[in-house]
Formats: sequence, structure tokens, C-alpha cells
Amino acid sequence: MLQPHLEHPSASRGAPRAAPDRPRTALIGALVALSLLGATGCAGADSGPRREAGAGGVTFESCGRTVVLDRAPERVAITTDAIADTLFALGVGDRIVAKTRGDSAPAPELKERLAALPGLGTRNPSVEALVAAGPDLLITDQVEKVSGRTGSPSIAELEGLGIATYVVGGGCAADLTTDTSGLEALDTDVRQLGAVFGVETRAEALADRLLGDLDDVRRRIAREPGREVAKVSQVGGRLYVTSGGLSDDVLERAGGTNVFADLPGQFAPVDPEQIVARDPRAIVVDDFTATATGRRDAIAFLKRTFPTVDAVRNQRILVIDAAKTGARGSTRPVEGVAEIARFLHPNTSRPH
Repeated sequence: MLQPHLEHPSASRGAPRAAPDRPRTALIGALVALSLLGATGCAGADSGPRREAGAGGVTFESCGRTVVLDRAPERVAITTDAIADTLFALGVGDRIVAKTRGDSAPAPELKERLAALPGLGTRNPSVEALVAAGPDLLITDQVEKVSGRTGSPSIAELEGLGIATYVVGGGCAADLTTDTSGLEALDTDVRQLGAVFGVETRAEALADRLLGDLDDVRRRIAREPGREVAKVSQVGGRLYVTSGGLSDDVLERAGGTNVFADLPGQFAPVDPEQIVARDPRAIVVDDFTATATGRRDAIAFLKRTFPTVDAVRNQRILVIDAAKTGARGSTRPVEGVAEIARFLHPNTSRPH
């Protein structure tokens, strides 16, 4: 589940300095009503990236805009650590030059490298920090972070600075509570980013491997009954449950039956009494810190708050890295499907 928008906006902006030389960008309006396998709203099979003949450039679609680069990006900024997972898997992670603090923890193997990067702000990137970092391309998981609202720069403002914007699949909805896109968006992102960076062969191999991992889980749990599960997280002192979107897709692919799937949107605030009333047989908890301390705190909270709930009484609790359940543009939700499947259906796990 993606963290609700509770952070403070970026600091107020001043007059930006002149942008350094970078790939020329042109945003050619909202030309195409996009669809991704029917529903993501960011990129579709009929509007994928294409190389400009003889020029070494590339054209791609993002949130209804056609973006033209005259060469592959060499300097990239990201608005959440989890996007780095895909870029490193594509072999272009060393092009990341700055990032925001993001909504979830970085992958353990990337933690030190990402921590050393210049910061762009707590959540929304500031114009001053972007100009100082000098990226060619900003990759974001939410179009709201480049909407020009709540202290964020707008896509047009970034274009004027020579910074192209790529919004990963599922992040184009103006109201993220209504987003319903699932893991199919990742496949398109991987292949499209492969073309943007000129690493198509590597991208095809990565996309095929991720699809193979998901298919392996599907085959192993095919004969298993769905397990009633609630996925919860605490953000800003409030309790939330997954109700739709990417996190719900991860649960379903792992063989879970979401007891809160009837609630609107992709996450919903609830009172503890609602979880007690639905009495899930298993609980998956998002840990935004991805630490042993976070895991202990989450389990202690559940035992203290829900001692009568079936999942707590029978110790069917999984505390999971939040990026593995709801990070758009990251490869980690595929890992999340496998991890949750092992938790819900332990008899189907392959021997190590």
C-alpha cells in the first residue's frame, strides 16, 4: 500500500539557475488516450517507445504526453528509492544523480549508494534542488508530485528547464485513491525504460524473468484455496487497509482473498473495530522502514490491539517491506507476490 499524502510540501521555490546542457525535450500535447492492458493510464502497448531513425533519439508516452529526447538520458532524478530497483536491474542505476526521500525504504543492497545521493526534498522535488542536480530526466511514481500543486514543480516548468518527465505506470491518476492499476504496469515500464535508455535487450530479459517469476507462483498455488487476508499499515497515527490497486493485485496474485476489497479506492482508513469485525485469518503488515525494529513494533502493535482476531491468535502475521507490496515502477512487488504466497501457502513453497 502506498503511503497516503501526509508529508509536508517542499520548501518554497526561488529563481532557478540556468539549466546545464542535457538531452533536448519536447512535450507534444496530450495526443493519445492511453491504455495499458486496459487500465493503467500511463503507457500502452500501442504507444510504446520508438527510436528516432538516424538520430539516436527516442520518443515515449507518459500520462497522455508525447516526450521526445534527442539522446538517451545520462543524468536521472527519482522521486522514490524504489524506482532505483528497476534502473539498477537495467544496468543504468549509476545514472541516478538525486532523489527525494520517498515513501519506503531502499533495497538493502542499494541503501548506501542511494543514501549518498543529493536530496530533492522529503516527498515532492524542489525546483532549486533539481536545477542543482542537473538531471536530464525525472522519473516519478505519482503525477501529483509534478503537478505544480503543494509545492511541487509542474511538468511544463520542468520542460522549460530542459528536464523531461517520465511517470511510471499507474501513477498518472490525479486522484490516487481511485487508481486500480496492477502489476501489468511494471512490464510496460521495464520495456519502455529499456528503449529510453537504449538497453532494450536487457529490458526484454528482465521483463521476461519477472513474468516468469509471477507465472511460477501462479502455477504453484493454482490448486490452493484463497486465504482470507487483511493488509494493514500505520501512517501518521492512522490505521489503513489495502482495498484496491497495486497492493490488492499483489495479494490476489499471491493467493490471498482481501477481506477489505469492497472498500473504495486502493487504501482506506479504518478503525480497529472494523478489523476485529472482519476477523481475517491472516494479516500482512507494511513496514516502511524495512528493519528488524519495525517488524517487532508492528507485531507488538497487532498483539496489543487485536488479541481476539484469528490471525493474531494463531500468529499468522507477515511483516513485509512496504515496497514489496505497493511501489510503482519497482521490481520489488514481484518479490512481494512470492513472499506473500509462501506465507499464505507454506506447503507450496519450493525447497531451498
